[in-house]
Amino acid sequence: MTAAHPAPPTVPVPDGLPARFDDALRARCRERRVPALSAAVGRAGEVAWAGAAGWASADAGTAFRIGSITKPMTAVAVLRLAAGGRLGLNDPVGRHLPDAPAPDATVAQLLTHTAGLPAEPPGPWWERHGAGTWEELVGSGVEPLWEPGERHHYSNLGYAVLGRLLEEAHGRSWDAVLHDEVWAPLGMTRTGRTASGDAAVGYAVHPFDAAVLIEPVAAYGAMGPAGEVWSTPTDLVRFGSWLVGAGDGAAGDDVLPLAWRRRMTAPRAVVDDDAPFTTAWGLGVSVQHPAGGGDRRTVGHGGSVPGFTAALRADAATGDVVAVCGSSTAGFGDVSFLLDLLGEPRPVVTAAGGAADPDALALAGTWYWGPTPYTLAPRADGRLELSSPGGRDTVFARSSDGGWVGAEGGYWRGERLRPAGSGTPARALDVGTFHFTRTPYDPATPVPGGVDPAGWRPVPREAPARGGAD
Repeated sequence: MTAAHPAPPTVPVPDGLPARFDDALRARCRERRVPALSAAVGRAGEVAWAGAAGWASADAGTAFRIGSITKPMTAVAVLRLAAGGRLGLNDPVGRHLPDAPAPDATVAQLLTHTAGLPAEPPGPWWERHGAGTWEELVGSGVEPLWEPGERHHYSNLGYAVLGRLLEEAHGRSWDAVLHDEVWAPLGMTRTGRTASGDAAVGYAVHPFDAAVLIEPVAAYGAMGPAGEVWSTPTDLVRFGSWLVGAGDGAAGDDVLPLAWRRRMTAPRAVVDDDAPFTTAWGLGVSVQHPAGGGDRRTVGHGGSVPGFTAALRADAATGDVVAVCGSSTAGFGDVSFLLDLLGEPRPVVTAAGGAADPDALALAGTWYWGPTPYTLAPRADGRLELSSPGGRDTVFARSSDGGWVGAEGGYWRGERLRPAGSGTPARALDVGTFHFTRTPYDPATPVPGGVDPAGWRPVPREAPARGGAD
């Protein structure tokens, strides 16, 4: 048993949901025979529920090893270097780390697991046995499996390289960098390379007997940036909420600007496992759609090391976040058992900001692309969404020069949206060169190709049927 910790601050959730979360967690714990499960749900950037189950009790303050959820935290620190101009995502890593395996692979390829490196370092099973120093890793004879960029292949080794890159850039250990630049600013007080305070014990559960085996907690050395961190579900919810901009504030942009987080969570590399594509990789996170279909897209990461499994998923549209940590090598299955209880995706939650952007409000309303109506609506996250029943929906975000540029989905991603012609408020928009007007083909605006001077004319009535010969 662990000591009780105070419950984290919460925001309201619909009546009945906390009890359903509790029931679902207890049921999953029994079904998967997990000694301890701890979980949290986030809404609007705050913890909405936290709970625990199992005979090896844990609570909101109990730390678990989170395995590879370490990777997106390492990625954030690397992206801070890129955002600050200290390296480029397309730089060969050997430019900054000459002794790196696969020195011709780019920083972005390491982040997306497309550098061609093997999954694990040479030697015994490092997650249980432990791993050595960077010098020992480099001297172990690492051989790439593919040319950089040829295909996606998940690589723990690649994140050891990124961790070493952080150490060389900052002159201190990778975990000190993460503490100072990620965990502390985001209020992740129970997250670290080692557990502080109460920590869960990791077990292997016998598959056919009511028996457990305590798993060793090995030191990971140079492999630490791939999976050595301890955390709690409530800390992970804070991280996941920040990642997708839910409830984000000024401190969040100080860690990494929202525009960079959107780059981080955009899919870049498809996972081709000879099955239908449901997963892609961004810069340090996986991007998933449900295998059985559905509209919910989540970003996040899973983690497993002997004795522990963890999962973090954030709904990129709504900001809903779930995090689960368990104390079993065999794991607890898909984390969607909690995410699905939140129901269908809801309208997007507020991000940094507050009052609506007056420039965005001035552009809101119905616009016509030729005769086709579109709706341009401000979103609570400060962006503009252009939508139509006919498709080509696109979300536009502020660009560095104060204009609007396509940021998500659809035909106009990367294209500009700007007022066309003169006058305030705008009577026309230029969207990637296409002309939108407040009424169909408004002749008072500079419609490319002009408008028939005769204007709209009625459709002729159908001629009456004629019978027989004259």
